[in-house]
Amino acid sequence: MDILKCIVVFMLSLACVYAVNRPPSVFIQPPNDVYYKPGETVELPCIAEGIPKPIYKWQFNGLVFNPSGQDDRVVQLPNQGTIVFNRPEDKDEGIYQCFAINNYGTSISIKVNLRVARLGQFAPEPRKTYREQAGRALTINCVPPLSYPKADVYWVIKETDGRWTAINYDSRMSMDIEGRLRITNVIPDDRRGGKAYTCMAINYFMRDNAIGPENVIEVVGTSELRIPAYELWTSPSNQFFLAGSDMKIKCIFGGNPTPKVYWSKVNGTLPDRASIKSFGQELWITNVQLSDQGNYECEGINLETTQRATKSIYISVESAPIWVKEPKDAEVGTGESATFICVATGIPAPDYSWYIDGVRLQDVRDPRIFGSQHVQKPNNNNITFVNLTLDYHMNIQCNASNKHGYVFSDVYLNVLAEAPTIIEPPPPMLKVAEGKTVNITCKTSGKPDPLITWYRGSSLITGGRYTIQDSGSLTIENVVLADAGIYQCQASNMYKSNVTSTTCELKVKRRTRIENFPMDLEVIAGKEGKFTCSGSTDTDEVGNLIVSWEKDGKAISTEDQRMSQNFMDNSLTISGTIVRDSGVYTCIVSNGLDEARAAAILTVKDKPDSPTGVEITRCRDKSADIKWVKGMDNNAPVNYFVVQFNTTFNKDQWISVYQAKANENTATVPLSPWANYTFRVIATNKIGQSAPSFPTPTVCRTNPARPEKNPVNVRSIGDSRGFLKLEWTPITQIEHNGEGFQYILTIKERGTTQPQVFNIPRWTTSQFNMSIPNKIYTPYLVTLKAKNNVGESMQDPVEYTLYSFEEIPKVRVSQVSVTEPGSTTAKLTWNWDSAWLTEAGRMRDIQGELRGFKISFWVVNEKVSTFREVDVLVDEIIIPGQRLKRSIQTAVYTLENLPAYAQIECTISVMNNFYVGPPSEIMTIRTAEGVPGPVLNFEARIRSSNAFTLFWDLPSTADLNGILTGFDIAFQTVDGLLLGAIHDREEQLNDPYVTEAILNGLLPNRKYRVYLWARTRNGRGESTFIEAMTTMRAPPGSPSFSVLLVTETMINITWTPGSSAGGRTVFYAEYRREGEADWLQTTDEVLYNWKNITGLQSGTAYEVRVVAFDGENRVNSETKIVNTLGTASAFALVANWKWFLGMLVAVIVIITGCVIIWIIHKQRRNVTHEPPKPSFSREDARLKKSDPSFDRESAGQYNDYYRGESFDDLKKNPPEYEDFDKKRDQYSAPKGQSDSKRYSDPRRYSDYDDDDEVDEGGFQRHSRDYDNRYSDEDDDRYSDRFDDDVKGRPQYDRPPSYDRTPSYERRPPSETDSFQGPYEDYQREPTKFDDEGHPVDTKPAPAKASSTFV
Repeated sequence: MDILKCIVVFMLSLACVYAVNRPPSVFIQPPNDVYYKPGETVELPCIAEGIPKPIYKWQFNGLVFNPSGQDDRVVQLPNQGTIVFNRPEDKDEGIYQCFAINNYGTSISIKVNLRVARLGQFAPEPRKTYREQAGRALTINCVPPLSYPKADVYWVIKETDGRWTAINYDSRMSMDIEGRLRITNVIPDDRRGGKAYTCMAINYFMRDNAIGPENVIEVVGTSELRIPAYELWTSPSNQFFLAGSDMKIKCIFGGNPTPKVYWSKVNGTLPDRASIKSFGQELWITNVQLSDQGNYECEGINLETTQRATKSIYISVESAPIWVKEPKDAEVGTGESATFICVATGIPAPDYSWYIDGVRLQDVRDPRIFGSQHVQKPNNNNITFVNLTLDYHMNIQCNASNKHGYVFSDVYLNVLAEAPTIIEPPPPMLKVAEGKTVNITCKTSGKPDPLITWYRGSSLITGGRYTIQDSGSLTIENVVLADAGIYQCQASNMYKSNVTSTTCELKVKRRTRIENFPMDLEVIAGKEGKFTCSGSTDTDEVGNLIVSWEKDGKAISTEDQRMSQNFMDNSLTISGTIVRDSGVYTCIVSNGLDEARAAAILTVKDKPDSPTGVEITRCRDKSADIKWVKGMDNNAPVNYFVVQFNTTFNKDQWISVYQAKANENTATVPLSPWANYTFRVIATNKIGQSAPSFPTPTVCRTNPARPEKNPVNVRSIGDSRGFLKLEWTPITQIEHNGEGFQYILTIKERGTTQPQVFNIPRWTTSQFNMSIPNKIYTPYLVTLKAKNNVGESMQDPVEYTLYSFEEIPKVRVSQVSVTEPGSTTAKLTWNWDSAWLTEAGRMRDIQGELRGFKISFWVVNEKVSTFREVDVLVDEIIIPGQRLKRSIQTAVYTLENLPAYAQIECTISVMNNFYVGPPSEIMTIRTAEGVPGPVLNFEARIRSSNAFTLFWDLPSTADLNGILTGFDIAFQTVDGLLLGAIHDREEQLNDPYVTEAILNGLLPNRKYRVYLWARTRNGRGESTFIEAMTTMRAPPGSPSFSVLLVTETMINITWTPGSSAGGRTVFYAEYRREGEADWLQTTDEVLYNWKNITGLQSGTAYEVRVVAFDGENRVNSETKIVNTLGTASAFALVANWKWFLGMLVAVIVIITGCVIIWIIHKQRRNVTHEPPKPSFSREDARLKKSDPSFDRESAGQYNDYYRGESFDDLKKNPPEYEDFDKKRDQYSAPKGQSDSKRYSDPRRYSDYDDDDEVDEGGFQRHSRDYDNRYSDEDDDRYSDRFDDDVKGRPQYDRPPSYDRTPSYERRPPSETDSFQGPYEDYQREPTKFDDEGHPVDTKPAPAKASSTFV
C-alpha cells in the first residue's frame, strides 16, 4: 500500500513538471521584404515564447548564419532572436530565416528578403524638341531608372531660375500608368515660353529623386485642327489583379476638342468600390473581389463628330494564398488526439508543405513520426496525432504557396499530465438583465481536460439554456428572473476529482425598455430636426439609466456643435440640417446591464446639386442641342431643368430659354443670328433651385440675318412745349441679327402728304424730338422700323397716330357741392362735360388728353402747413364700357383722411397728362368731431405691491380731433407671451385735464400691461400702453407731508406715500395741541393725497403727523409743529396765568422806567412833549378790533393775516396782499421751537399782485363760491396708546350717508371753469379753500366700487 502511494505521488509531481513545458512559438517576425540604406542601421526582429525559454538561430541563403562572427557590424539582442545590422554592406543582401529552439520543438519564422535600397539615374540624353501642329496629340517618353523600392514618377517644368514646378494634370494633359506624358491636343500655351518638360523619379524611402532628360515643345500653325476622338493610350487589353489589391486601368483618347471619357462594365454594373479618377480617364476599384472579373469598356467622344472611340479591357482576378483554416496550437493530455488542419485558397490553387521542427515531413526520421502508428495523414491538408504520450512535443509548420505568394503557419503540439486547477473562479456576484446571455467564468487547467459540472444551489445544471464551454465557463442564454441564485462549478479528471470553486450570486434584473419611440422625420435643409426618446428599467438600476444616440451605427460625436442632446428629456436636436445628416438615428437606453434600441430615419431634403458635364452637342444658326448629367436630387426629386444662355453682348446676364422635364438630359434651344452663346443648366425641385452648372466650355456662334422685329411701345410725350416728343423701347443687341443696326423714323402731320424721314444710327436711342411751335395737341402719323447691313426688318412697320405737346386746360368744373361730411370724410359732387373725352374736345378745351380732376384742400388759416391734393382719374368716375348719354356728367367722389373737427376749404380743377386747369369756386367743409390720438409720455413713475401711479401728457393739438371729455384706463396681466383678459376700470376719468392717476387693486410681483385712451364724445381714441411690474408685498413706507395752507382754524396738508404704499393703504392725519397727551385724527382718505384739519383754535401751535395704514401695519410720518393764524383765546391766558402775570409785571416796570426817563429828559431839556400813547396788550388789540371806531390803518402793527374780518367780508373786500410781507414778520415761533417746524404762509400769497384775477394756485380772489356742506369737525379723540397697537387700528362708526370726500360740483359755473390757457396752469392738487378749509374747485367723489382708481 505504501508503494502504491509513492507511485501516485511521483506521477502527480511528474505531471506538475510536465505542465510548465511548452514548445516555442515565434510571435514577432520581420515582413517579407526589408530595405536598408547603406550606412544606416537595419533590424530583423524575431521573438518567440516557450517553456523552457528558447534559443535562436539564423539561416542566410539556406546556410547557418552566426551574427557574432560578423565583428560588431551585426549583433543579436540579448534574450531574443532579433539581429541588428549596424553597418550593413552589399554582401548582407539575401534571404534570412529565424529559428527558435527548446527541448520540446523548433519554431521558424517566414523567409525575409533583405535588400539594399537604391535609386538609379536616368540615362543621359541631349535636350529634345517636339514639333507638333496645334490640335494634334503629343507623347513624351519617360523611362524611369532602377529603384528599390519602386519610385514614383512625376512630370515637372524647369523654370528659368532652376526650380522645378509640378504640372497640373487635366483631361487634356495627363500621364499614363507607364510614366509617359500624354497631350490629347496641343495648344500654343504648351510652348511654356521655351521651358523644358522633364520627368522626375522619387524614391521616398531613399528620400532622393532623379531628373530625366529635358524636352521642349514647339507648336506649328496658328489655327487648331479639329480631330475626332481616337485611342491615344490605354491599359493592356488583358490584365489580372490579385484579390484584395486595388485595380487601376486607364484610357487616354486624343482629339480636338478634348474628348470626354466614360466607363462601363460590359454585361454588368460598376461596383460601389469603383471611382473615376484623373478627370474621367482612370477607373479605380479598391479591394478587388472575384466578382470584379470581366470586360470593362472606356469610350471617348468630343463635339467634332458623333463617332465614339472605344476600348475594351478584360480583367481577370487571381489570388495569392489566403487562409481558409489555419492550424492552431494544441495542448492535450496523454492518450488524447490532436488534429492540425491547413486549408488555404488561391488562384491558382496553392500547394501544401508540412514541416516538423523545421524539417520537411517527408524528410523526418524521428521515430515518433517516421513509421509511427501515432501519426496519421488522411490528406494533404490534415495531419493527426492519436493516443499521445508525454514525449510528443514538437513544432509543426504548414506552407501553402502558389506563383503569387505563400502563407506560412507555425504551431506547436504539447502533451501534458496535470491535475485540474481552477485558475479563474466565478466572480462573487453578477448582475444581468432578463433576456440577455450571461457567462459565469470558471477557467480550469489540467490534462486530460477536466470534466466541469455546475450547480445552482444543490441542483445539478444540465442542458437546455445552459451550456458549459470548453474553458469550463457556464453560459446561460435568454436569462429569466427565475435564474437568480447561487452558482458553483466543480472540475475533475483522472488525477483529481471534485475540485470546487467559490460561489457566484447571480442577480437577474428586469429588462430595459423604450417607452417613447423616436419617429421618422423629414425636414428641409437648414431647419431643425428633433428626435425624442425615453425608457424605463429595473427600479434598482434607475440611477444607472443612460440615453445615448447613434447615427448610422456610429456614436454621435459630442464635438459636433450642430447635434446636441438635451439631458432633461433625452431628445436629440440637429440644428441647421444638411443633406448628409440624413440617415438612421438610433436611440440607445442602457443601464450597464442591457440596452434597448429604437431607430428612426431622418430625411433632409435640399435643393438639388448642380448638373454636371453640360456641353453643346450640336450648334446651328437657329438652334443648338445641349446635353448634361443630372446631379444628386438630395432626397427631393427634380421637377424640371432650366437651360439658360448668355452672349458676349452681356456676359453677366443669363436668360432662361428652355424648361426640360425631370427625366430629360438633352434640350434643343432656339437661337438668334449673329451671337456667341454659352449655356448652363439649373435643376429645380420642390425645395428650390440648384446652383447653376458650370458654363459649357465651348461657344456656339450663329451667322448674321435681317432683324426679325421693329421697336415697340412707340408713343408721344406731351410735356415739352413746342415739340413732338417721341419715345420707344430700344431693340436689344441680341435682336440686331447683324452689324450696322439702325432705326428709320417717318413722321407726317395728319392731313398732309409729305412725310419726314430720319435715320437714327444708335441702337440705344429711345427718344426723338421734332420742333413744331404753335401746334398744340396736333395729330401726327408715325412709323418706326429696324434695319442692319443685311436688310430691313422682316416685320411690316406699324403706323401710329400720335399727338404733339399739351397745354393748360381752358375749362372748369361746375356745380361743386359737399354732402355727408363725416369726421374724416366728405362726399363731393361736380359737373363736367363728356365732350372733353372726344378728340375735338381734347384739342379745343383740354388741350391734351383728359386725365381727370385734381382736388385741393386745406384747413382754414393753416393752408401752408395743411395743403393737400388728390388726383381723381377719369377711370374712377366712369365705369368701363359705359355709354355717356348726356353731355353734362355728374362726378361723385368721397374725400378721405380729412382732419377731424376742422373747417376745410377745397377746390376742383381739370387736368390733362401734364397740366392743371383753373380751379373751381372754394367750397367749405366742416368735419365732425372724431376720436383723439394717443396720449404722450405715458409712464408709471411710482410702483408698489398693488398699485401704479400713472402720469401722462395730453395728446398733441393736431391729434385732439375734438373736445376731450376724459380718459379711460384698462389693464391686463402679462405672463411671458400670454396676455390675460383686459379689465376696464370701473370708474373712468371724466376730467379732460387730469394727467395722473393711481391704478390699484393689483397683485404683488406681477407684470401688467396698462392701456390709456383719451376720449371725446365720439368715443375712445388711439390707445397707448406700457408694461410695468408690481413690487413684492411689503409694509407701507413712512409717508412724508408738507403744509400748503394755514388759517386761523384750518391747516391743509399734502402727503407723498411711502415706497411700498399700495391701493389698500388709507391715510389720515393726527394732530394735538402742543404739550397735550391725546391725539385727534381726521377721517380716512383713500382717493386724494391731501387733507384739511379743521376746527382748530387760532393762534395755537399744533403737532401734526400723517399715518399710513394697510389693515395690518400702521406707519407714522415725522411730526411737525404748525401755528394757526390769529391770537390765542382768553382761556389760554388763564391756563398760563403765571407767565402772563410775570409778563404784566415786567411790562409795568418797563413802562414806569420809560416814564421816569422821559420826565427826567423833558425837565433837563425843558421841552414840552405830548403824553405817550398807552400800551396795548395783544388781548386789548383783539378786543379793540371789534369797535367800529377802531382805525385799522393807524393800528396796523396789530393786524393779523385777515385783519380780524370774517370770510364774508373777505369775499366783498379782498385783503391788501401787498402788505403781507411786512406784517408777516410780526409773527414769530414760540420759544423753544425752530422756525422750520412752524408754518404761516408756505405759498407766499403776499407775493401775488392785486391785479391778478387768478392766483398761481388757481384761486379766484374776487369770486369765491364755497360749499359748506361738509365738515371734518367730528374728529375722534383717542389716547397715545394707539401708537403701541401693531395689530390694527380702531374702527370708527360712520353714518350710512358718510362719504369721504364732499361734492363740489353743485356750484354755479364761472368763467374760469372752461379751459382758458395752457394745460400747465391746471394744478394736480386743490388750491382753493373756504374759511373751513374746504376745497372750492374739486371734482365729486367717485362712486364706491370693488376696485378703486384715482
